[in-house]
Amino acid sequence: MIRQLLSKASFSIVKFVLFTTRILPENITYAGLDIIAYLGSSVKWKRKEIALKNLSIVFPEKTEKEKKQIFKDSLRKSLKYYVEIIMLVSKKYSAKDILSLADCEGLENLDNIRDREVGALLYTGHIGNFPLMAIWLALKGYPIAAIYKEAKNFPDDFYGNIMRSYNVIPLKYNSDAALTVSIIKALKQKKIVLIQNDQSDPNGIYINFFNKWVPSATGPAILAKRTAVPIIPAYIFRDKKKHHTIRILPEFILTNEKTLELFIEKNIQLLVNWIAEIIRKHPTEWFWLHNRWKREKVQT
Repeated sequence: MIRQLLSKASFSIVKFVLFTTRILPENITYAGLDIIAYLGSSVKWKRKEIALKNLSIVFPEKTEKEKKQIFKDSLRKSLKYYVEIIMLVSKKYSAKDILSLADCEGLENLDNIRDREVGALLYTGHIGNFPLMAIWLALKGYPIAAIYKEAKNFPDDFYGNIMRSYNVIPLKYNSDAALTVSIIKALKQKKIVLIQNDQSDPNGIYINFFNKWVPSATGPAILAKRTAVPIIPAYIFRDKKKHHTIRILPEFILTNEKTLELFIEKNIQLLVNWIAEIIRKHPTEWFWLHNRWKREKVQT
């Protein structure tokens, strides 16, 4: 009963947050977030325990004090990302404002894709303000498509309409099969589809992620094989209080293997290794609260 009431109240809460961020000065909002981040990193709660456990897996060499500091900084940044997204939803930012929030390195890699007149997979993880990255690139004129799942008790196509307002092509998740069809269609239409692969997937294949064997989705490798589109790695990180850097890297060179099974295994490992590299490089940008290792399998 309590869960149902909370679910029904969720959109009302969203509307209230949208209203308050519209009327409150940004400096006050950000100051409040710093207080929340301090409290969230100081008290005991389930997700904090998960985050610190995750940090111990990724950084076994760091002290407890260092890991707690990373968690605190990442929590502060995550809260700021949520506020920035809310401001995008509430239309507090103009297109000019949004473009001023970030600079991009490596746009020539997307220009090359556009010149070749092919679709592509824009490969990333839950690193930094990735919705801002998608919107920024779309406003720059790149044909960005992004996957989303509608929240319960929200107006129909709530997220989809927001994405369209910023020129992002929405790919709504209804089922795995339907989503695959939508992605392939978008790729054939020469769209650049944002895809993430850093969370636990119960239907995925087991790969090595920070010396532990966990399941990862096979979609990026299968889609690249099936459609012959390039996979372009990209990520975003905060470089100043209210500014970000987007990095677009050259396309991954996938390995050729004798069987499809081996192709998927080798290349998903390659792709996830890159995610691990970015996490090490920008630890305060990753979403540590997700229980990435909950389906760990011990290799014998």
